[in-house]
Amino acid sequence: MIKIPEKLDKFEVYVPGKPIEEAKRELGFERIIKLASNENPFGVSPMAIEAIKNELKNVNLYPDSSSYYLTKKLSGIFSIPHENILVGPGSAVIAKWIASALIEEGDEALTADKTFLIYKIAMQETPGNLIKVPLRNYSYDLEGMLNKITEKTRIIFMANPNNPTGTLIKREEFEEFMERVPDSILVVYDEAYREYVEDRQHPKGEEYLLKYKNLVVLRTFSKAYGLAGMRVGYALFGDVKIKEAVWKVVPPFPVTYLAQLAAIAALDDHEFVRMSYEKNLEGKKYLYSQFKRLGLKYLESNTNFIFALPESDARNIVRKLFNKGIIIRHTRAFGAPEGFRVTVGTMEENREFIKELEEILEEISSNSD
Repeated sequence: MIKIPEKLDKFEVYVPGKPIEEAKRELGFERIIKLASNENPFGVSPMAIEAIKNELKNVNLYPDSSSYYLTKKLSGIFSIPHENILVGPGSAVIAKWIASALIEEGDEALTADKTFLIYKIAMQETPGNLIKVPLRNYSYDLEGMLNKITEKTRIIFMANPNNPTGTLIKREEFEEFMERVPDSILVVYDEAYREYVEDRQHPKGEEYLLKYKNLVVLRTFSKAYGLAGMRVGYALFGDVKIKEAVWKVVPPFPVTYLAQLAAIAALDDHEFVRMSYEKNLEGKKYLYSQFKRLGLKYLESNTNFIFALPESDARNIVRKLFNKGIIIRHTRAFGAPEGFRVTVGTMEENREFIKELEEILEEISSNSD
């Protein structure tokens, strides 16, 4: 019998939002509203769809391992050398590659205690340790992180805006933080929700790459570009030597041919991204107003989701909504069992969600009287 290593018993597994088809089978519903995974509810970039259609006949061939043309496109957009860019099957996977390449026995990485679960998963597959720093008012405590730096610290993972809280690190505090982080520590700056940010004080990662060689910026096509199903993201490295080190752990042909082409096309579809941003903003304002009406505490968000803090058990609310055919995300896995995260959907989906949520909250309130 093959022996399964005991270390796996302690591994955290990323559990994504339940797929729509699985929910349909489980509940027997014809229609499911999925607001759990922060996908783009407005579809896919039309330019990306056209690019995919035109090249379907060529999927019998292996893709370019280096994603040369996509990398070249990104190089032109960000005005950085293509050698400093790494394309992968989603920014989350790139975060895992970075940890795998750089973390050795006894090394440490820092992150927040209520943040994207993939940072913990990336570290548990290394011989290093992850140190979690509590959020302050549901935002990254940068001073607390600086105080946790030791001679063992090698990586700092930070999501801006943060997932699942949607909160933002402002430019001034980010710049002060980077000035104080030793240049021997790599800051992995995850901007998965960059296209949805409203606040003009958002520190744009690419603007700091020349100054800070210890910075790597993660971006994805899964959100505003609507390419979650294609699995493609990228990293911008301040130091090409770090990119070259990470490349050594990358498997061959990491990004499919169609994903590369779709991403290249999507980068030119400014109209689709603008529409996604504006409709998301409209949906957020609606949900804010409804949460206020229902007396439901929430955090204002710079993403395409909202983090809510109900007075009653958040997990119970999530379960009851699921039984009504609406999937949202309980944030226990993110270290925040007190809340839930709901993706901003189409206005029709948002209204249906509020209708069912209101009934559930009324039911809970009447049962507690």
